[in-house]
Amino acid sequence: MKKILCIVQARMGSTRLPGKVLKEINGHPMIYYTLTSLKKSRYIDEVVLATSNKKIDTPLAEYVKTLGFEVFRGSEANVLERYKLAADKYGGDVIVRVTGDCPLINPIITDNVITKYLMYEDEYDYVRLDVPNTFTRGFDTEVFSKEALDKVYEIACSNKNINKKEFEPFREHVTYYIYNHQNEFKVGVVEGESKYCKDKEINMSVDTIEDFILAESKLK
Repeated sequence: MKKILCIVQARMGSTRLPGKVLKEINGHPMIYYTLTSLKKSRYIDEVVLATSNKKIDTPLAEYVKTLGFEVFRGSEANVLERYKLAADKYGGDVIVRVTGDCPLINPIITDNVITKYLMYEDEYDYVRLDVPNTFTRGFDTEVFSKEALDKVYEIACSNKNINKKEFEPFREHVTYYIYNHQNEFKVGVVEGESKYCKDKEINMSVDTIEDFILAESKLK
């Protein structure tokens, strides 16, 4: 049996809304809702938080540990490396990527993406939710093989490319290389119905205080 590992990336140093993942909604930090929702998935074997090794992220790491989740700490800037090393440590064969600023993440929708990947594993290296076209932002889920993650890491973090500025976006955004080099990977998409995306401008992930207020209203 292959292990399905969900790695949730989060940090305290958000530029637009600093400390947002520990900002409380109904008595719980926002990251609580993301992690506990993903815990309800029928297919995810383990949920791990991946944050930076900077001092500012220590309160986040310590809080998440009190919830019973494992925490991996690595490079702040090289998020790709953080994912690669977390996947190595926790033995993920199939990686689910979610960001910590999605307190309204829906485990049923997440499982739908995992299901498509598992059903057609020989056909896909990577499957994503169709955000924002047919799903509202905030339900964002990506599923990919450990082999695909390793391949991107070996390219973007190789001795040849590690100091090249044009490869920085691929290290900062874990799946950006796959998305921009679809000729090198087998890519799938899970599309939703209109009810899941009535307005493309609505953002259920939290980047600003306005987003936070919206998420807060939905969680009451």
